[in-house]
Amino acid sequence: MKLLLILGLILSQAPLVRQADRRWRPATFRGITVGKSSRVDMLRVLGEPKWSRTTPGEGSEHGTTWNHYERIGEFPGLTNVANDSHTGIITRIDFFPNKLSKAEAIAHFGRGYVVTRYAFDPCEHDEDSEPIYESPNGPLVSVEYRARGLAISVGDKDMVTRISYVEGPIGSAKSRCK
Repeated sequence: MKLLLILGLILSQAPLVRQADRRWRPATFRGITVGKSSRVDMLRVLGEPKWSRTTPGEGSEHGTTWNHYERIGEFPGLTNVANDSHTGIITRIDFFPNKLSKAEAIAHFGRGYVVTRYAFDPCEHDEDSEPIYESPNGPLVSVEYRARGLAISVGDKDMVTRISYVEGPIGSAKSRCK
């Protein structure tokens, strides 16, 4: 009985392990906040993109302008900054690192992440997008720092394929057709 009391006291004094915050918040990169900052802010902070292209109707009713940069991210690779073509509001920032492992990304960004699996939603499909939803056995793996608005896509051999700075969830919690 004494042993149980001592163990209870010791364990009650141990620091609590904080779980990762599962709520999404908008990401900020170099002072550019996704969902709040504008194309003007992007140009002021990042300069002129190498090229820009507008895709009608994708991501918003007015279309999305994709702005392409090289060597502006935290890792070597390419970067696309998307903004609503009508309002100019930044809707996402995607980094495509040249060679970055999942372990290196976690070491860089730190603790406080969750690993989420996603699957493609078969009933929500059009030519320009492939909606995803959380699925325990889904083929897509994402390391998410939701409180910081970061979603790190992990592909073959645990290599990072994309680091997305977003405003909210990258997929829905459930399939729309199940």
